[in-house]
Amino acid sequence: MILINSSPKDALKIFQPFLPIFIPVGIGCLMAALDREGIQASFIDEQVEENTIDLVNRYVSGMQRPYIFGFSVLTAAYKSAVEVSKELKRIYPDSVILFGGIHPTALPEEVLSHGHVDFVIRGEGERGLVELYRCIKEGKDYRSIPNLSYRENGRTVHNERSFVLDDLSNYPPFPYHLFTSPRYDLGFIMSSRGCPYKCIFCSNRVTTGMKYRYRSAEAIGDELDMLYHRYNKRYILFLDDNFLVNKARVYALIDEIKKRGLDKKMSFNFQARGDNADEKLLGSLYEAGFRSVFFGLETSSEEIMKTIKKGETVAQCVTAVKAAKRIGFHVSATFIYALPGETHEDRINCVRMSKELDLDMVRFNNATPYPGTELHEMAIAEKRLNVQGMYENFNSVSTFIENPFKSIPFSYVPASNTEAEIRRDILFSYFSFYIDLNRLKSVFARPDQGVGWFNAGERIMETLKKIPSLAVLSVMMFFKFSQLFYYSVIRKDTAISLRFFLKIFDGLRRVSKKQ
Repeated sequence: MILINSSPKDALKIFQPFLPIFIPVGIGCLMAALDREGIQASFIDEQVEENTIDLVNRYVSGMQRPYIFGFSVLTAAYKSAVEVSKELKRIYPDSVILFGGIHPTALPEEVLSHGHVDFVIRGEGERGLVELYRCIKEGKDYRSIPNLSYRENGRTVHNERSFVLDDLSNYPPFPYHLFTSPRYDLGFIMSSRGCPYKCIFCSNRVTTGMKYRYRSAEAIGDELDMLYHRYNKRYILFLDDNFLVNKARVYALIDEIKKRGLDKKMSFNFQARGDNADEKLLGSLYEAGFRSVFFGLETSSEEIMKTIKKGETVAQCVTAVKAAKRIGFHVSATFIYALPGETHEDRINCVRMSKELDLDMVRFNNATPYPGTELHEMAIAEKRLNVQGMYENFNSVSTFIENPFKSIPFSYVPASNTEAEIRRDILFSYFSFYIDLNRLKSVFARPDQGVGWFNAGERIMETLKKIPSLAVLSVMMFFKFSQLFYYSVIRKDTAISLRFFLKIFDGLRRVSKKQ
């Protein structure tokens, strides 16, 4: 079996050279599960490999037919996965093609409409993949495997959907040793799966069914020890969707980290909700070596917070951010623009709030109705879903990363808004927030802080190698800012006025005087 992590080569456009490449966690978990069952498998990660077909041709020389090719697919990689799998089916017509991941889980019928795709495994795939492999290799009936979709007699069949409730402690350790490319950032760990909340923009629910499970403090401690001693990792990002759901387990982890002395050797980053983060817990985390926290603030409007079913208030988020800043955390956050019911004033209030809270890093994303989310269902019902090709415009950071002369159309624009105005509000928010010498200095000088959004190089040689890319990025940003000024101030196509631009430069002037 060969597992393939599908990835478009230019997903992050002009920012591609400055983002860390994380190990494909889903593929790693599947490889560990297969290995425990004695099933030999290889993997190809298109993030770091250039020619998937050539690698497959090399790997199959040691495999027995029928060859099984499994694709892990996010919406952004759907086109790549379809194209590569179709070519593999052409070269190896008796092979078995199966898709898994969030996108196939959400839209199995669409995936199976491509005649060369044989199976879709919906949800968490460790158990289903092992069972399907054995059925294929041994010629057994696969129709009883839960969460499996396939075609039979011209129709699509979906086996019973069940959500895995296994204790994560029963799962094999993550196989970091398999990921040998020097381009990977191994400084991460996943201590839990799932999230019990109902945010309309999150597709997590389609995979985990809003179930939340976590690993034992001892198992996490063992993994952190291994990352420190074997891989010399000092900065660790917890990839959990929501780290603070269960406070008792967090306190147990804090105790374990301190018992092992890791609080003196490593620092940790995590993401959390505002309503889960009280000052006592944040203080205890800081004492244990946690230094960076990311909050999904989403909006400045309490009404929109209800619309998106966040289950918390703006006031709770503000309280959590202020507490984290008082304690000493580096605080990152994300706002989502183009949410249902949003106005220009709501967006401007977001950037105003980001500066009032003195956040260290901020992303201003555009709402993207990914398949499997309630927002996707709303966009369809409102007849406002815009799918370009094979979801090639489904990118929540498209406004900032796109070429200034070739924009990526939004996948959703809420009523009473225009795409042009939202795009310029996003750009204005970025420029307003980051035209600050102290913030820019922090972004370039401390790539270990934050949540892996930007890294110009941790060593001088790494930075020097990126100078050409930095030059291109700077030119692109200049053009973006010039376009924003032209359309907003000269043509007056948006609600952003000259007064707002003057505020940006006034803020930059005040910062310069302090230097």
